[in-house]
Amino acid sequence: MTQAFAFRADEQSKTGIVWAYRFAADGRAEIVPREEIPTLPPEQGFVWIHLDLVHNRAKSWIGEQSRLLSPTAEEVFLSGETHQRLDHSAGLVWGVAHDLIRDVDRNSGEVGALYWIVTDRFVITGRREAMRSTRLVAETLDRGESVASTADLFELLFELIIDDVTDAVVLLMDQTDSVEDLVLSDGFEDAPSRIGAIRRTAVRLHRQLAGLHLLLRRFADGNSGRGAPDAMRACASRLLQGIEGPHTDVQSVQDRARLLQDEMAARNASQTNRQLYALSLLTALFLPATFITGLFGINVKGLPWVEADLGAGFVALACLGAALLTLLLLRRRGVIGG
Repeated sequence: MTQAFAFRADEQSKTGIVWAYRFAADGRAEIVPREEIPTLPPEQGFVWIHLDLVHNRAKSWIGEQSRLLSPTAEEVFLSGETHQRLDHSAGLVWGVAHDLIRDVDRNSGEVGALYWIVTDRFVITGRREAMRSTRLVAETLDRGESVASTADLFELLFELIIDDVTDAVVLLMDQTDSVEDLVLSDGFEDAPSRIGAIRRTAVRLHRQLAGLHLLLRRFADGNSGRGAPDAMRACASRLLQGIEGPHTDVQSVQDRARLLQDEMAARNASQTNRQLYALSLLTALFLPATFITGLFGINVKGLPWVEADLGAGFVALACLGAALLTLLLLRRRGVIGG
């Protein structure tokens, strides 16, 4: 009975709201009770509403807010588009960002799409899988940290996304160092698979960072951000500075991984050449002996030592002499060293 009543009272779950926070004028955050649906815009301060876009009622609720949202912002928010983007209209900024998908007790390492809409009175975010950055923002607010404006909340969200990517890049750099030591010490056992894994992860992180870097740079410094709220442009400029470091680092990891693959390919080729060289020498040394044994094996009259008691020994000495003569000729021609 109690559980059924709690479900009926949980209006936010029925509407597809994962959580909602109300911010006072001084920036202090208070979670909105589950039985209450926040109004947009709020009477005081601003609100943050996080939606589960798998829920059909969440899509309907966004449609009910169409008077506050531009048609393009609403379309992008509900579209399921996975490409990163950053757009704006008068007083409204929206887009799509990549974030790490969070499992129950760990980060999955996979990337999902986070949708967001920001005005000066509210922030709406949405996802189809549980995201790490939004959960970290909620935990930060639960610890009592204050956020002065929607632009500051947006910046905090993206700072955590960038921090996650930075941690992944640092881990990738450590893995690259380990594989580099392995390759330089001629340890090829699992180096190819590890380098391949590093390159795959580096490509994914580079795409995420490069896309976000391009969007922030165009928004902060280019024409695409002209007319956007000043607070959001300033926020984009600060985030752009924070993303420069990991963006350069992941490019460095990609370059190092390619060099390691080239180094390993060159070492493998050198090792193969040495083996082929030894095999070629053996073939050359045994070729005359093979000819002699083949000649004496044709079983026709006139062959020397056919009737001799030591004929087999003479043939063996002839094979050995032919091999030594071949070795001497190869050394005189500089094919093998002295």
